[in-house]
Amino acid sequence: MTQVRMRGIVKRFGGVTALRGVDLDIAPGEIIGLVGENGSGKSTLMRILAGDETPDAGEVVVDGHPLPPGDVPARLAAGVGVVFQEPNLCPELDVAENLFLGACRTSRGVVRWGATRQAATDVLDRAGIPLRAGAKVRALSKDDRHLTDVAHLLARGTRVLVLDETTASLTDDYVRRLFAIVRAERDRGTSVVFISHRLNEIFELCDRIAVLRDGELVAVRTASETDEAQIIRDMVGRALAGKALRLPVTPGDVRLSLDGVTAGRLADPLSFDVHAGETVGIGGLVGSGRSTVLEAIFGLRRRTGQITVDGRRLKPSAPRAAVAAGLGYVPEDRREHGLAMDMSVRANATFASSGQRAWTRRASASRDAALVSHLRERLALKAPDPDAPIRTLSGGNQQKVVLGRWLGGQPRALLLDEPTRGIDVGAKAQIYEILQALTEEGTAILLVSSELEELLGLADRTVVLREGRVRGWFGRDPEPEDVAVAMAGSAA
Repeated sequence: MTQVRMRGIVKRFGGVTALRGVDLDIAPGEIIGLVGENGSGKSTLMRILAGDETPDAGEVVVDGHPLPPGDVPARLAAGVGVVFQEPNLCPELDVAENLFLGACRTSRGVVRWGATRQAATDVLDRAGIPLRAGAKVRALSKDDRHLTDVAHLLARGTRVLVLDETTASLTDDYVRRLFAIVRAERDRGTSVVFISHRLNEIFELCDRIAVLRDGELVAVRTASETDEAQIIRDMVGRALAGKALRLPVTPGDVRLSLDGVTAGRLADPLSFDVHAGETVGIGGLVGSGRSTVLEAIFGLRRRTGQITVDGRRLKPSAPRAAVAAGLGYVPEDRREHGLAMDMSVRANATFASSGQRAWTRRASASRDAALVSHLRERLALKAPDPDAPIRTLSGGNQQKVVLGRWLGGQPRALLLDEPTRGIDVGAKAQIYEILQALTEEGTAILLVSSELEELLGLADRTVVLREGRVRGWFGRDPEPEDVAVAMAGSAA
């Protein structure tokens, strides 16, 4: 029996059609991967399944029962649950309270805390999640918060589990833990929809792969009978390698220089130069101090030592001065630190140019409109309404805005922290092309990436940090195993 059946799903946002008559079946005990370029309609389709969006046409049927459009309680009663890229929890409550939010064990109207925490412990043990039921969520790591969000749905008896880019910000160890949970739930008969831009994860976990392109379901393939090249062709309508590769550029003068810089997790002073047209990579595991380096350069962390851009010394803790000197910064967490989610696409795209404009110079609507138009053309930005809140864009298009805001002028140096996290292979290829063009124009780039292939494919030189200390420098095309050993301290 088909557990979930979606038929003829159509969704429009103003003049844009996000979904065009999508039909999708999900069987009990099946993991189906849902893939497509940013803006293809994946999250919109899942929000309709969850009742968060009302379709303009079509129906959702679970276990043979049609669910009223936009009815979230009906979905909850039918066992539909969604885990998004960012955990949806109450940080001031403990794990047990989050697992049974609104459904704590009670007796005669009084909450039985002991029974509630024991029930939470049972759920955590069943899922193999090593957390205490009484631990405060605010004290958990981001990875543990993700697993708590998953456990919340398991505690609710979810039978249709949707994971929407849940692995995008997880470390490899927690991805393995999540996969173990998902496989165990599949074996219990749960239907699972897994959305990820990492095709290796899709092929590792999923039984079938459904591909959306421009709001249409263009293919549903058995994972064991296809390959990444075919899925990429389905996604973008053409062959696309999607690999990180940058042609070397003859380096010019020193653009960015660090001399004895220490901050935060950095145990040893850092000293190195980045030349015009050069990309220097920073490798390391989470917590190694990679992001600390970029934050210190941009003035977001207190630091010691000297930093110069084109020979001009930067003041410590002065982001505005860094922008004035020609530095651009793309943070790791675009939603938390890179965007004002309730402000318009136009406002977010023009933050950098507004900061560079003299206070005596008035804002110009035509100039801002020209900048957004430039981003649409150069980055293939899909933003039908520049005055709509940026939260209405897909994650990949949000990331294009974060990167694109620095392209209004000619940046002297760009600090990029995980610039392609959570975006599809087509958008990645576009960003790689932009980085190539920037280096050819003389921009210096300092790049942090958790994807080893991306890091080594883009960087001319790579410095590896471990526990805040430099563990090695590598030139172009090093042996990936050597770099991985420097990161981890031993061969895996």
